Formats: sequence, structure tokens, C-alpha cells
Amino acid sequence: MTKKPLILILLAAFSGAPSADELARELPGAAAAAVVAPQIETANDDTAFPTPVELRPRVAFWKKVFAEWSEHNSVLHPKGDLTKVFRVLDFRADAAVLAPNALAAKKKREESEARSEVEAALRSLQARVDSGLPINPDLLPPDEAKIYAAYSDNHDPQRFARAADDLRYQRGLRERTGNALAVSGRYLPEMERIFASYGLPTRLTRLPLVESSFNVEAYSKAAAAGLWQFIPSSARIYMRLNNVVDDRRDPWASTDAAARHLRDDYNALGSWPLALTAYNHGRAGIAKGLKAVGGTTLVDLIDRYDAKSFGFASSNFYSEFIAASEIERDYRQHYGELQREPQLHFDTVQVPDYVPYDTLRKLAGADDEEFRRLNPAYRPTVVDGKLRVPAGDWIRVPAGARQRFEQAYATLTPGQRYSAQAVTTDIHVVKRGDSLARIAKRYGVSQRELLAANDLASGAKLKAGTRLQVPIRERGPASDEVLVASVRASEARPVRTAVAVATTSAAEHRTHRVRSGQTLGAIAMRYSTSIKKIRELNGLGETDVLRAGATIKVPRS
Repeated sequence: MTKKPLILILLAAFSGAPSADELARELPGAAAAAVVAPQIETANDDTAFPTPVELRPRVAFWKKVFAEWSEHNSVLHPKGDLTKVFRVLDFRADAAVLAPNALAAKKKREESEARSEVEAALRSLQARVDSGLPINPDLLPPDEAKIYAAYSDNHDPQRFARAADDLRYQRGLRERTGNALAVSGRYLPEMERIFASYGLPTRLTRLPLVESSFNVEAYSKAAAAGLWQFIPSSARIYMRLNNVVDDRRDPWASTDAAARHLRDDYNALGSWPLALTAYNHGRAGIAKGLKAVGGTTLVDLIDRYDAKSFGFASSNFYSEFIAASEIERDYRQHYGELQREPQLHFDTVQVPDYVPYDTLRKLAGADDEEFRRLNPAYRPTVVDGKLRVPAGDWIRVPAGARQRFEQAYATLTPGQRYSAQAVTTDIHVVKRGDSLARIAKRYGVSQRELLAANDLASGAKLKAGTRLQVPIRERGPASDEVLVASVRASEARPVRTAVAVATTSAAEHRTHRVRSGQTLGAIAMRYSTSIKKIRELNGLGETDVLRAGATIKVPRS
């Protein structure tokens, strides 16, 4: 099999993900056949979401994490074998009486002591095995005897050394999961409707139990945000992410994006175990792993793919999903008659003009908290009034308030609604090595605007420590760029719980504003078209170069 060209790898990295056909060319045998135009399995049963016998111990472990072990339990186990649990430390009584700092210190101290004791027992057992002498379990110290018995089904001569090098702690999630089950009632009915509209299994809507515990404010060290924990690079493929709006924070818009993301993962990889793992690890990464091991299934990857990038989180992601979704399905067995919150109802209205956020809130007759809960995607610059809600946006108002809102909106004067976005300023402190061009690119403004805002002459030299005024406008994809690589023109429709698509179905093309670093290949993949068609539509030659900020025409596929 030929090596994948570097250009294809880079294209996948910048444009979102390779197509099913591209992945099929890279995968071995049966796996390649599986990813060519697969039929999406929509059943919510073991056919669509199987639990192979090899994964059952993992699922059992994660069910304990989600529903049995407390956030004040620290579970010591080897990463590579979830059937082995060496210690379960219990700090629940301490949590009731100790201050947070004191509790954290005690946890850290006792976790370290327990790890040292278990590691010493494992290394002692390994030394006994290495000696070649018979081991009499009755003569072993209690800790060693217990561990030795737990490994009676494992005859790897290095089993104890491997475990000693592989220890980790897992905190329980019972409390967090119980709260997530309660909160999920606000969103699940609409989430299920969105997934069903794409022909997807509604069981997938339980994935936020794993990703965010249904916390709309969730934010990770990897800059993943919202219920579905989109990282910025994936978010920019499937939703709006700019200095005005972060749709990752919107439960409904991000759900629509997650549905398309997971559909694309499935269409590329051909099974839900692989597609769900790709949601965590990346589509191209899963394809690379299958190729490396000559495999076709998730179990093949877990058993044989020895890549540092495919670590504990990725190899357990599908098992966590199965465990969490089963806990949710059978929540009464684990939590009793848990009070689940009622669905959050609302009306949607489109805003024709640029309008301050607070003006819209008042027209909706909502208080700050309610309006923010219904429209959580807007950035602080919009909520604080520095920038306006963009024209054409769909906003949510309290259920039954649509007519009142529309009537009140019609009374707004020209001084209360605008034809353009507001201009505000930010401050940039010049650092050594900064140039006017670099600063302008960073903030998405022109060098001329920077010069004018700071009363500087062309060619002016910047000194480190200088404070520059930077004009800030709405940046990011225009409203006609909402369509993504996975959405064909025939599928395009206004999503009232997300964002209205501005282009009309009768148009033969849409427009695209070129961003810095974008290539024709990336744009072609984004809109499910070809480089040749874009060149022909725009009269571009083979050597023509795209310029950031230029607007080009993109054919409708």
C-alpha cells in the first residue's frame, strides 16, 4: 500500500476531515469496503452500538465510575487493564468536615502513599517471578497475595512490572452524573429531534454525559467548549466561531453541529464504535491506526495499535459512551426517582438589523438570566454592548413571546437598529518582534485601519511597550459560509435553533470570503465541490494565488 501523500494529510488537518472515498483508499481490505457509502444504522440496539466481549470489562468499570464511585473516591488501577482495581480510597467523610484546600492536601498525600504501597507490592511480585522460584500464595504478604490472586488469569511473565509502570487514579463521577441526568431534561427532547432529522440514532444524544456532564459552561484544557466539547478547529467547520458568536456554547446550535460531525464520522468509517472514537481521536487518526494494524474494528485498534496519540482517553471513549448511555437508560436503578428538569421551551425570531443585545432582551420581556440561557452563544463584547447582534441572526425568546417581540421590534427607531456592525477598540501592547502587518493579521484588520486608529504615518516603527488602539469589528465566516463540507446544497435549510442560511436555493453559487492560510483545496472540500469548478467559476488560472479577504464564488454541488 502506498504511503499517504503529505499534502493529503495537511489538507485533512486544515479542512476538517478526509472524505469517505479518501479514507477507503487508505484502509485495508474489509475496512475499505465498509466506508464506501455506508448505510447509517439508526437502531438504538446492540446492532448499531455493540459491546464486544473484549470491551465488557471496560464498560463495567465506567458504569462504576458514572454511577457508583463518588467524586470523593480515588480508584487506583492500571491503565491497560480495567478489570484490576487495587485500591478505592474514600474521602467522603473528610469532604463533609474539611475545607477544600485541606481536603485536596489529604487526598494528594494518601493517594501518593497508596500508589507507593501498591507499586512496591507489584515490583516485589515481579522480582519473585523473575527469580524463577515457585510462589506460594499462602506465604505472601497480604497486599501481594491479593494482587497475585487477581492476576491468576494472566500468565504474562512481565505482568506485575507492566502494572507497576501503568498506575493511575480515576475519580468517581456519581454526583456529577446525577446532576447531568437532571439537567439533561432541558435539552434532550430537542436534541433527539435534531438527530432524528438527520436520520441518526437518538442514543447519540447521550454523548454529552461523557463529554461535559451536560454543563453548558464546560471548558477543557484543550480549549474544548460546551455540551459537545468542540475544539476550535472542528468548531470552525461545523458552526460559527468568531469574536461575536461562539456556537459551541449554544446547546441547540452545537447539537446540530455534533449531529453533522458524527454523521460525517460514520460515513467515513462505517461503524458507530469507530465513529464515536473518531469524535474524540479524529477521523484521520482512526484511519491511520486501522491502516497501521491492518484492522477493521475498534477492538483491533485497542488490541494492536501502539501509538502514543491513541492513549487511555481515546481507547476508552466508546466504552464510556456505552456505560453512560446505559446508566441514563436505567437511571432509576442507580438514582431512584431522580427529578429530571422539564424541557426548555422557547420561540425563535429573526433579527433583520444589527441591534444591541440588551435592546433585544428588553423586547423579549426576559430578564438577564433567562435571555442569556436562551442565547448563550453571544460573546461578552456583544452582551456588554460593544458589538451588536448581527443582522439575520435567529434569536430565542420566551415561549409565547414571539408576537409581542415582533410588534415591539417594529416600533424601533433608526437610532435603535443599524445597518452595520459597531466598531469598538481593543488594546495591543507591542512586543519585541511585532510588526504592523503581524498585528493587523492577528486582529483581522487592515494595516491602514491600524495606522488611522493610532494616528501613525505609513512606515512608522513600533517600539516595544507601545499601546496600540485596535479597531474591532465582527470577524469570522459570513452568514453565507455556514454550509460546511458535509452539507450538500440539497440539505441546506435554515436551522431555527442554530443559524439562518442566507443564500437562496435558486442561486447557482454562494460566496466565500477567503481567510488567511486557506487553499482552494480546503475551500473545495468545505463546500463539497472541486478545485476545477471553483477555478472555472472565478476565472482563476493554475498559478493564481488566493488573497486573504478576497471574496470568491463557490458553485452549488
